[in-house]
Amino acid sequence: MIYILGAGPGNGEMLTQRSAELLRDADVVAGSGRLGSLAEKLCGKKFIQCFGARETAELLKGFKDKKCAVLFSGDTGFFSGAKMLLRELEGMEYEIIPGVSSISYFCAKTGESYDDAFIVSSHGRECNIVSHVRGHKKTIALLGENPCAKLAEYGFGNLRVYLGERLSYDDEKISCGTVNEFAKYKPDPLSVIMIINGAPSERRFGIGDDEFIRGSVPMTKSEIRALAMSKLDIKAADICVDVGAGTGSVSVEMALGCPFGKVYAVERNDEGAELIGKNARKFKTDNIEIIRGAAPGALPDIVPGKAFIGGSGGSLAEIIKRLYALNRGIKIVITAVTLETVSEACAVLDKFHADYTVTQIFAARSVRAGGKTLMKAQNPVFVIG
Repeated sequence: MIYILGAGPGNGEMLTQRSAELLRDADVVAGSGRLGSLAEKLCGKKFIQCFGARETAELLKGFKDKKCAVLFSGDTGFFSGAKMLLRELEGMEYEIIPGVSSISYFCAKTGESYDDAFIVSSHGRECNIVSHVRGHKKTIALLGENPCAKLAEYGFGNLRVYLGERLSYDDEKISCGTVNEFAKYKPDPLSVIMIINGAPSERRFGIGDDEFIRGSVPMTKSEIRALAMSKLDIKAADICVDVGAGTGSVSVEMALGCPFGKVYAVERNDEGAELIGKNARKFKTDNIEIIRGAAPGALPDIVPGKAFIGGSGGSLAEIIKRLYALNRGIKIVITAVTLETVSEACAVLDKFHADYTVTQIFAARSVRAGGKTLMKAQNPVFVIG
């Protein structure tokens, strides 16, 4: 029998009574890292170090007739390696005993609840922390690196922060301050952070043109962006590409739609690349990566799910072919202002048997002139996708 035990934050006093009993009764005790000293202190048995779910499962198969206890830090159902181990234990008998998570312990210490918090982990993984803080009143993260310098860069310097280090140990430290105050601090690797944002923002379609930082680089107008985003139907974890990103208006709207994903903004114009960076910071979208260069050569070697082509530099056919080479199932939306570009785009899309429609948008905006209100026509634009 295999018992998968949540060890809690690390101090043996936080282990549940049920887990402590199973640990003492076990014939074999295994796990990884810092849990070895905890296990040996509590049960006095030799601790077998295991690294990785497959290695642990192979070890356990060699003790079929024994009582085996496998320790995981924190809670077995909360960013735990237990999830990976269970996939390797098919056909084997096991029981899961949950533990006290670092989050519940931390919040109890700070007096904050976590039923209204957005919880992520940046421990050993990429995390768009700015995007998460932007959209939530309360964000809790299991730390790898301190995110406060990045949060300050994106305009969140005044937000309140709680930081918990080495929770439950004798040298536990819990601090409170602002993002700016913690920006240069190096916390212990075993840390949890809570960021309070009293004014979270929601996803928006067709952000007003005057809200973006502008230069001499062309920008996709709000009416066109709204339709393009509707056609792209971006999901939270999508990987996106914005080709000919210009000022980054489409990149920003893409990034707002995929807080768990990423947007690769490809732009060959230096001014445009600078503007994309400025707008990414203004709208607090840290999931935009700027790639300077011309497509298709500059396109990253990834598997994008969604792509917008707002500028092709005369290489539209090659760009579309490259995108389909990266992912045959990609959804592509293209904007064009000339019939020739529409014809070229449709011809290439037809070769790939793409499902698309062509929509022409005529938009007019009101302007004041001589005490009256007139409608001023914008250039008509084709949206293909």
